[in-house]
Amino acid sequence: MEAVILAAGKGTRMGALSQFLPKPLIPIANRPIIEHLILAYKKAGISDFIIVTGHLGSKIRNQLGDGAQYEVSIRYRESKNYNLGPIHSLLAAEEEISSNNFFVSPGDFIIDPRAIETVKKKHSREGVTIAVDIASDSKLGTTVYTCPTGLKYGRVSGFRKPILKGGEPHLCVSLLLCNSSIFHYIHEALENGLNILLDALNLFIRNGQPVCFIDVSKNYWFDVDSISDVIRANKFALIKGLIPQNNFYVKNSKQVRGPIKKKWKIGLDRTSIISGPTVLESNCQIGPRSK
Repeated sequence: MEAVILAAGKGTRMGALSQFLPKPLIPIANRPIIEHLILAYKKAGISDFIIVTGHLGSKIRNQLGDGAQYEVSIRYRESKNYNLGPIHSLLAAEEEISSNNFFVSPGDFIIDPRAIETVKKKHSREGVTIAVDIASDSKLGTTVYTCPTGLKYGRVSGFRKPILKGGEPHLCVSLLLCNSSIFHYIHEALENGLNILLDALNLFIRNGQPVCFIDVSKNYWFDVDSISDVIRANKFALIKGLIPQNNFYVKNSKQVRGPIKKKWKIGLDRTSIISGPTVLESNCQIGPRSK
């Protein structure tokens, strides 16, 4: 099974931060967002990736390479129409996808590997399975209508509005497991002037195709779409220790005084104190009396 990561957009909500750095490469606890996502997929047993690039795509390719550093395989497709939305980026990957069933997620997304495992386990191979956070009361994000009420696993009646009768509104999480038949409805949506992936999913539902949901409210996940999202995700990652192995880590509620062992190549004066949660990369130099 493959995972398609849509990493083409400009990330305008990040302001100047994404002007020179593609949003998927923005670091969270010293690790780019997209690396967090790749490693989560890997832990869930997915090791074959197609990454769709656009804005500053060469920087993403230079950072990730062929995936060997993560012990996975990465192939790339370029989306020439990425500015028209994610549906065009997914379409750019159509000819590269070799699996009948494949994951889709954006490159600015962090998620618990256990959520990916659950979606993979419960997926119906003839349809689409999406992750939903039933416990969230957020007013942001995409609304998905699920039925019957109260079940952890069930059917989706529509996105943004019910296509089928009934359904309770919940928050859609940016993790989909699709059957290759979805591309028929993507083409149909575009032919009808519909430029949003959710429109293709609603067509899928309207034509009697199964879209199921999995509740992942007990798992962590972050759409890193703004500066405030970066701060929130960074704080969580530091507390949970989601950091590169070759970094110096000070756990939450702990303190470290200088000097630090030479193997870390971090200059920390004996008059300085680092309070956790903090992560430091090699070759850092921290001045005297710092706290």
